[in-house]
Amino acid sequence: MAPGIVEIPSSHPKFADVSHQFRAKWSHTNIPFKPAKHIYLVLNSPASAASYDAYRTKVEQQGNFKAAGKSEGNENRRFHGTTRQCHLGDPGNTQLCSNSTCALCGILRTSFDLKFYKGKTGWGRFGRGLYTSSTSSKSDSYTANKSPSPYKAMLLAKVVVGRGYKMTRDATTLTAPPTNYHSVLGEPDASGSLNYDELVVYDNDAIRPAYLIVY
Repeated sequence: MAPGIVEIPSSHPKFADVSHQFRAKWSHTNIPFKPAKHIYLVLNSPASAASYDAYRTKVEQQGNFKAAGKSEGNENRRFHGTTRQCHLGDPGNTQLCSNSTCALCGILRTSFDLKFYKGKTGWGRFGRGLYTSSTSSKSDSYTANKSPSPYKAMLLAKVVVGRGYKMTRDATTLTAPPTNYHSVLGEPDASGSLNYDELVVYDNDAIRPAYLIVY
């Protein structure tokens, strides 16, 4: 199976599930909310899916999260905003483009990759990692069209959180989570520098794109 996307009908329960999370986690009052118009299931390659599953299994064996009532490997869904050079996801556009500078199609084709760290922002609050957030409106600020479109596109990823280390202060030199942890949880704090949450993983196999939300 080649990487790609398949549209989820608006009448399907999964459309309602994803669109509800998108709306419920829109926290910025200064950014007008736009509801999801189209939602696509991301098709990862068998090899990519297998390496993610193997990583999740390894983390589960280390943390025994299912016994605590959590998902395997403490897997969670988190939003990720990126740039789109094409019109993928707009009505009638379901083919990944071949533009090497299209970050969205690059992620959908080969998943997230640490080699592109700092590609958009130029720095990382918690070091060299792969960044997501539970706050959809925060991820919206990282979402950009390089080709004019009335729509925007955001990813909802599945992430193996494992044991998350909570941080409220910048730690820009990190290249891995602290010992015995699998991720960093950037949490807002009155005295800290973060206004909205961030989840950071430091292994390519800890994250995969799961859904494409077009709004």
